[in-house]
This record gives sequence, C-alpha cells and structure tokens, in this order.
Amino acid sequence: MRLSRLIALCLLLLPAFGARADDIGPAQAQALQQQLKDWLGGLLGPTVKLPDMPWQITGEHDHYLVTLPIAGLDQTAGNSAMTASLRPLDGGRWSIDDVKMPSAASLTVTIPDTGDVATGGPMKVAFTVGKQDTHAVLDPGLATPSTLHIDVGNLDLTTDNAKEHQEQHIDSYLVDSALKPTPEGRLDLTMDATMQGWKSATRINGGAAIAIAAQTMHALGRVDGVNRDRVAALLAASSALFRALPDDVMQKGSKTELPAPARAQLRLMIASLQDMMGAVRLEETVDGLQVEAAGMGGLAMRHLTVGFGGEAPGGKLHVWFDIGIDGLDTPSLPPRVAAYLPHHIEIRPSMSGIQTSDLTKLALDATEDGDNKDRFAPDIAALLTHGGAELGIETLSFDLGPAKVDGTGHVTVTSPGAWHGEAHLTATGLDDLTTQARTNPDLQQALPVLIMLRGLAKPDGKSLVWDIASDGPSVTVNGIDLSQLGGDKPKPKPGPPQKR
Repeated sequence: MRLSRLIALCLLLLPAFGARADDIGPAQAQALQQQLKDWLGGLLGPTVKLPDMPWQITGEHDHYLVTLPIAGLDQTAGNSAMTASLRPLDGGRWSIDDVKMPSAASLTVTIPDTGDVATGGPMKVAFTVGKQDTHAVLDPGLATPSTLHIDVGNLDLTTDNAKEHQEQHIDSYLVDSALKPTPEGRLDLTMDATMQGWKSATRINGGAAIAIAAQTMHALGRVDGVNRDRVAALLAASSALFRALPDDVMQKGSKTELPAPARAQLRLMIASLQDMMGAVRLEETVDGLQVEAAGMGGLAMRHLTVGFGGEAPGGKLHVWFDIGIDGLDTPSLPPRVAAYLPHHIEIRPSMSGIQTSDLTKLALDATEDGDNKDRFAPDIAALLTHGGAELGIETLSFDLGPAKVDGTGHVTVTSPGAWHGEAHLTATGLDDLTTQARTNPDLQQALPVLIMLRGLAKPDGKSLVWDIASDGPSVTVNGIDLSQLGGDKPKPKPGPPQKR
C-alpha cells in the first residue's frame, strides 16, 4: 500500500535535519527532498536513472507538508493525493501527523497477463473511506522506539475485472505497531491489528454470490532480532533482481530462463536470509465468522484461530502452525448429521531439527545454472545428518459427538527410508459414540472403524489410551503389531508324504 510505503520511507530515510520547528521554508524543504532522492539513488545503484520524485515536500513554517500524488485515478472526491505533516523532534526523531488519502476515488489497475482472464488484465477499483486517523513517531537512526498508529473507519471497496465482481465493507480497522532497538544492536517489531464489521460478497462468472462476514478479526505479530544489515542486503538484491529480469518474464506462456545477472541477485537474496531474524510469530483470530453461497448453503464458526511461528536457536530450525476452531455449525446438513460436527478442533503441527545453513546451501544449489537434478541429493541427505528431522503434532484435540480425543506425537526421520515415531492418544465417550453409530444410519459406515479402535485401546480409568510406535514400516498400537492384523494365516508345515 502507498500509505505503508510513505511511512517506511520516512522511517528509513529522514535525516536529522537541523531546521527549527518555527523556521521551515522552501530551502529546507528542497534540501530534504534532495536527501530523499540521494538515498533512493544509493539504494537502487548508479545504473538506475531516477525519474522525478513523485512526492512533493514544501515548508509550512513549523512543519513540512508531504504530498504524494496517486497516479491513475479516474475520478476522486476532493484531493487526488495522499498528504502528511512532518515535524522534526528532539534527538533527530520525526513526527508524522494528519496522514490523509482521498475520501473517495476510483482507478483502473492493469495486472500482468497470466493467461487467466479472471486474474489478469485491467481491474477497476473504487473506494470510499470515512474516519482517517494515522500518525507516527519515527527515529531514522533507530536508536529509540518508532511507533505507528492507523485508525480507519467506514471503508468500502469495490473491484471488477473480466470475470469477478467483489464488494467489501469494513466498519473499523485499527493498527498499532512499534519498532524497538535491542541491546544487541538489532530490532524487535510488534504489530497489533483489529478489524471489526468485515463483510465481503463475490460473484464469479455471473454465478452464485459467495458472502463472507466476520464480527471481529484480531492479529498479533512479532519479529524478534531483526538484522538491519541483512535486511538492507535483501532490499538491494531484490531491487537489482527486478532490474535484471527480462521484459517478457511476466507474459503469458513465457518460458524465459533467468539470465546470469538475475540469477546472481537471486543467490544474493537467498544468502541475505541467513541470520536475518531471531524469531517470528503471528496469530490471527476471527470471531463470528459466517460463509454462505447462494443456493448452496453455508457454515458458521464462533471462533477461528490460525497462527504460525519460527525460530532457529543454535542454527536449528523450529517452525509450527496453529489451527483452532470452536462452535462449527451449518444449517445445510440435517440435524442428525450436524450434531456430529466437531465443536472444538485444535492442532499444532511442527518441524524441527534441520540446520538453517543446510537449507541455505540447498536453495543456493537449486539456483545454479543447469538441469542436473542429481546435485540436490547430497544437500537433501545433509538435512538429516544432525539427529534427523522431526515432524511433530505438539497439540491435537477434537470432539465428535459424545467422544473427545486428545494426543501428541512425533516422527524423527534419519534417512529417506528410516524413521522412528511415537504417539499418545486418549479418548473419552468412544463407547457412547459407538452405541449411537449402531442406530444412526448416517454413522453406520464408521462403525467398523470404531469397533477396531475400541479393540486396540487400553482402558485407563474413564479414558481409552492408544500408545503408537513405528520403526520404519512397522507400526504397533499398545504393543500389537498392525502388520499381523488381517494378514494371511500362517501356512501349516508340510508333513511326510501319505501312502496310497
């Protein structure tokens, strides 16, 4: 978004300009604009000829006024540019206030031709926005915390292309973020965003409309230990990569190979990812989610959680995903079937044990010129040489009618054909579910599975337990080898020949 781009420029670029707050005139504004241009030229490199800067900076006695024209507007209500007030603070910091965009506008965006008319070609966009309250305090030297506050209300957005029409409405959108320096010379980034009253309606190819709505959406994000030098290297390599790409790389059906200069920049981007950050976490929750397709039915969730995270202590990767659902319901199913929809689902899969340096080498080798796929084999084998890669289920919980299941598990892969895994599952209410399946026609297909699970279970008070272990292809449940179930019976040993 242009708003984020403007604020990011101010965050990274603004110098500690020495004008007094009551003595900002044309000379100071021109000097600041030239400093921004010089910084951008240094970022993109000497081979790129910069056009005239799209923004305009003027002195307004006690502050600067930054104006960023929005190109391509078909029509607008009032101002056709984004504006912001910029004031120098003590310690080289800056205050950005009164960030405003047009209250209503329409424009046409041309999307590169991908061969799919539903996603490529011209797209018409129209929006209106009511409340706007955006401001920030920024330290270009990143020696003190920088903060950003965005509060937008009553936002409507409509998009149209060859095959799709979409309308969205948001009652309010609130974001607070902060960038704080650490004693180790790195940066911690935090973000807290809340969206209320979101509604969306989409119609594809003139077919049935699909409506999605949510009462509240909340996102919490955190990135710890950002390495500024690595980020700068990534930005520089990314800019150089786009300059080196062939003109037809985005065209329909293009099979253009990356030229050597572009491939070199891609490798620099991969290398810059090493030690770029210490950890990342993001969790998004949705309350009151509803989805409906006209003439087909819909579903509702009282609460949805989706999250992921990653860290690499000691250079070993650990990543995970979180998925949680509460209050799942749908009027599209008969009541006797809907009663067995899970009302609670929680699962957290994870992966750990792989060295990030091994992943980097694999990615670098994958970007080498040539079609020899065999060169990847040593890199893939190296991923498993530090104790193996571990795939885990750190959390598993769900209900099914009267039954409730909880469990954990992990599998350690030490080579493509060797692994060891263990899992522990407990359940309550399985006998009640089996009894109901005997008389409910919609559940009778699951009856053989329920009976088999009950036969393998080990009672533990009011619960049933399954301890599962696997070494290579063999799997045991509570000590019972599953390969012996349903197999051919041992053939009798041949006896002495019979006399005739």
